[in-house]
Amino acid sequence: MILRARHGILLAVILLAAGALLLPRAAWAVPEPASGMPRLIVVVVIDQFRADYLERFRDRFGPDGFNRLVREGAYFTSCFYPYARTNTAPGHASLATGTTPDRHGIADNIWYDLERGRRVAAVFDEASPLVGTETEHAGVSPRNLKGSTLADQLRFATEGKAKVFGVGIKDRAAIFSTGHSASGAYWYDYATGRFITSRYYRNELPTWVEAFNQRRPADRYYGKDWVAGEKVFLSLSTESGHPDARFYRRLPFTPYGNELVLAFAQELVEQEGLGEDAVPDFLALGFSANDFVGHRWGPYSEEVAEMTLRTDEQIAELLAFLDERIGAGNYWLALSADHGVAPTLTQAHARGLPARSVDPGAVLAAVQKAFAQQWGDDEWLLPRAGLIFNRETLKKHGVGVAEAAHLAGEVASGVEGVLGYLAGDETRLDPRFTEAVRRSIYPGRVPDVYVVLEPFALAGGEGRVATVHGSPYAYDTHVPLILYGAAFRPGVYPEQVSPTDLAPTLAAALRINPPALASGTVLAQALRVE
Repeated sequence: MILRARHGILLAVILLAAGALLLPRAAWAVPEPASGMPRLIVVVVIDQFRADYLERFRDRFGPDGFNRLVREGAYFTSCFYPYARTNTAPGHASLATGTTPDRHGIADNIWYDLERGRRVAAVFDEASPLVGTETEHAGVSPRNLKGSTLADQLRFATEGKAKVFGVGIKDRAAIFSTGHSASGAYWYDYATGRFITSRYYRNELPTWVEAFNQRRPADRYYGKDWVAGEKVFLSLSTESGHPDARFYRRLPFTPYGNELVLAFAQELVEQEGLGEDAVPDFLALGFSANDFVGHRWGPYSEEVAEMTLRTDEQIAELLAFLDERIGAGNYWLALSADHGVAPTLTQAHARGLPARSVDPGAVLAAVQKAFAQQWGDDEWLLPRAGLIFNRETLKKHGVGVAEAAHLAGEVASGVEGVLGYLAGDETRLDPRFTEAVRRSIYPGRVPDVYVVLEPFALAGGEGRVATVHGSPYAYDTHVPLILYGAAFRPGVYPEQVSPTDLAPTLAAALRINPPALASGTVLAQALRVE
């Protein structure tokens, strides 16, 4: 009887296992999130927001914005990008993927495409035309991004049940922050003031987005000047007496640009039902108005100070909205930036710093002249491509790429304001900067010779913009990193970390796989252990 019973139990186990294998895939339920999991993860990336802004303006912030995050969140004061090309697209991609441009492939905002013979945007995708606008622009998508993002991994872990959206002024902010499998991404149309998307996500705008656009929310700022301190500037009125493309192009140069992003994001949360069930959803917000203001007036200007204070108010409004809509304790929020910015030449000189302007055209002309003297007059550099060699010309004269790169690098290094260069295996930079440049390089998306300027030197000087970013120096690489929510230990953490640590840390807190190419570190010291 005992033997027969054991056989019966064994047969029952076999039948149960076989039955489970025969069940259709849809019958397998997605596990509910573990205790303490959030209903919504919000990642806020402020474009061109230096880490020192949180300390410089702290006594002027209100209690409910940045100060609330610093007070109640895990605040990392020494967060530095580990690569050299600190620009918007690489920054958003690095935060999302947990790795650097040499791995995720987004080496810059724009690069020269040898096959097409022209410069293309990092988000360029001719197979994904824009949706929601009649203006003629190239299609966009995340297809140039290698690997996966945190949001992609969240979609994997929940079998597509997590809702993932990105919103920003810039397309690259909304697109790269979410990744390949987002439910949607929306950004500002500079020609119409509307929010648009691309066919990568959908063939037409949702009804609620159309309704939002039809209310023309950007128009409420028409005739409304932005006041910084006692100074009135950047009038948003137009000669025509009503909003036009010039008005919509100027709007992002004011705090109203971020206000529009926040208003759209609030509408999205409500209309798409984010955070309404136990499956964690994901929302990325790109506040890019700070970048426009920073480029125009520089980090030590009254305008940037006022912009930062207005951003503090917007963060407070976002937190209050999430408290009410999702519920305090039911969401996590991460805040960082895609890069910092250099002082303007005027600001640097006023503080006694040896800043100078470097003319990129002069560097290219010097290289062209040296090539002509060495190998003969010809078109050695591709037009409008920077330091990228014309392969046909090299072949015609029997000159190798490495040989050409050596001469170009030596010539560029002789220009005042140039620190050094990297070309292939050859470098005239110290080991730290060499490594930072190598982490910025993705084959086919960078120049043949990567030139690094001296500290505080600006390419082009104070021309159309007062200052730029994109260097390996601390003023460009040092950004804030704050983790806020029930999963994180409040406190100030002074140890040096990287923005690439964000995605692996959030993945660990969510108990899901990190992005496929992630190389950042889990910030375990900030995680609560249940």
